[in-house]
Amino acid sequence: MAEERGKSIVVVGAGISGLTTAVEAAEVGYEVALIEKNPYLGGRVTQLNKYFPKLCPPNCGLEINFRRIKNNPRVKFYTLSEIENVTGSEGDFEVIIKINPRYVNENCTACNACVEVCPVERPNDFNFGMDKTKAIYLPH
Repeated sequence: MAEERGKSIVVVGAGISGLTTAVEAAEVGYEVALIEKNPYLGGRVTQLNKYFPKLCPPNCGLEINFRRIKNNPRVKFYTLSEIENVTGSEGDFEVIIKINPRYVNENCTACNACVEVCPVERPNDFNFGMDKTKAIYLPH
């Protein structure tokens, strides 16, 4: 008799589709790891004023999925993260996740003092490069 392995999946990308996929999979019993390269969930939809087809603000659909994820212990999400390596075969993969730093040093309290003194500016990816932000920043 074969040993039953845990049912788990990895969802890459935490846009509206990735969030929905993760939450739906978790609600039917899978353990889900949601991997997102950005420091926030919601993807492109969070950057828009309104989204298709309802033409409503992004917080409409995202808020529902955020609440569902928050209430579901089967979903673990990793922001500022990337897949570093995948090994194995169908049904038996091992995935290594690289989690990027989210602070300047261990003393960080998110007070923004480092942002004020940062001398380097960069295009603001969240605003599609239409303005600039410091190299140290909170996305939104």
